[in-house]
Amino acid sequence: MARKKRIPQLKHTDVQNIGWHVSYRDPKTGMPRRHRFGKMSKAKAEEAYYQWLGEFVKGKPPERDRRPQRKADAGGVSGKRVAIAAKIVPGSLLHVASSYLRYEESRAREDGEARRQGSISRTLYKERAQYSKEFLEFLNTRHGEGAVTRMKLADLTMDDVEAYNRMLVDAGYSASLVSKRLQFVHSIIKRAGRPEHGGQVLGWNWDSRDVLHGKRTEARRLPNLSQLKRILQRCSLRETAMVWLAIGCGFGQRDLAVIRVGQINRKHYDLSRGKTGIKRFGETSPLVWNALSAYLKTTPRKDKELLFVTLKGQPLVHGNTDSVSQWWNKLRTGMGKDGKTVSGFYILRHLGATEFGSRPGCSIGDVKRWLGHSASSQVADVYMKPVSPEDRPVIEWVRKCLQSGRADVQPAKGKKKEKSQTELAAS
Repeated sequence: MARKKRIPQLKHTDVQNIGWHVSYRDPKTGMPRRHRFGKMSKAKAEEAYYQWLGEFVKGKPPERDRRPQRKADAGGVSGKRVAIAAKIVPGSLLHVASSYLRYEESRAREDGEARRQGSISRTLYKERAQYSKEFLEFLNTRHGEGAVTRMKLADLTMDDVEAYNRMLVDAGYSASLVSKRLQFVHSIIKRAGRPEHGGQVLGWNWDSRDVLHGKRTEARRLPNLSQLKRILQRCSLRETAMVWLAIGCGFGQRDLAVIRVGQINRKHYDLSRGKTGIKRFGETSPLVWNALSAYLKTTPRKDKELLFVTLKGQPLVHGNTDSVSQWWNKLRTGMGKDGKTVSGFYILRHLGATEFGSRPGCSIGDVKRWLGHSASSQVADVYMKPVSPEDRPVIEWVRKCLQSGRADVQPAKGKKKEKSQTELAAS
């Protein structure tokens, strides 16, 4: 039976000045692609879309030529697109940004490599490469195509930076993401002062600019007792083990993806946190061990083998794929209205930290070790405080379950408990 062909839908976005566009998969390679129609009225975009769709249905989506159009030179053909080589001026913003990214890439750790002083994760490097692309595209849009190949630091005005700041806020970015992008811009400015870039100096005071902050970060909202029980009702043995590892040991998605058989026993667990490279060890709660043992009885694993993998044998988190989040989002959607107020899977780590930090005699050092964090005064502000009244029922229930070794949660009626295992499959 032939598979029904998905028809790409016309969409609009203001991010990165994309405008009207369609997302589709290349009929030959299967790779995801995007065809941009640009900034125009909806009526014109629909006309261009249906013309493009006619070619797409035939299996020949027209490629959008992004090169500038020039009039015919002597001996040339009128109306034909001609490639124009951009000359990059030494010391230009593009030159400086490229130099900075090369430096960042040189100190990026490979996946699985031990953390060393001064290194950054490969994910962080990719984020900064994206920040560079966004900022340079903004300047090109503001000053004309190819402007960043000739603009130097003296050409960058306070108004440019403030306009970029305003654009990020209008796009709906959080305060954290706005701050990270502006920090990257500042890093490019400082990089321009190196001798190979001419020792350029900013002609105005960076700290005197008007700063706009993004959306306020919402306070963490822990799942209530009813929601947590409904979540556990919909979990298989495998997923139940992951939920209690997140609550009882503070493991996030990437932590779960690297745990190997033998690193957790009945009494203790001992492993480093991949995100920070800091040693983590502690006592294994009875419920965590019981949930893990029940999972290993149905899915035996060899010693030192990854504890969890997808149905295709891949780590739970690899590349840009996070199969834990994919499963968790499907689970929340299946809960209907009650699942809309449940945060991402990482909230289980915060739930566990709140329970652990509120135990009698718990110290800041204990919480930092449990979380896998370095020294930070914020730990005390977040977790070393009395539990709020609305969170007390779920915290007390979690503590009782972890200590007793059992959680009295019955599977949802009419639902096979193992059915949701397939939702962890990822390519």
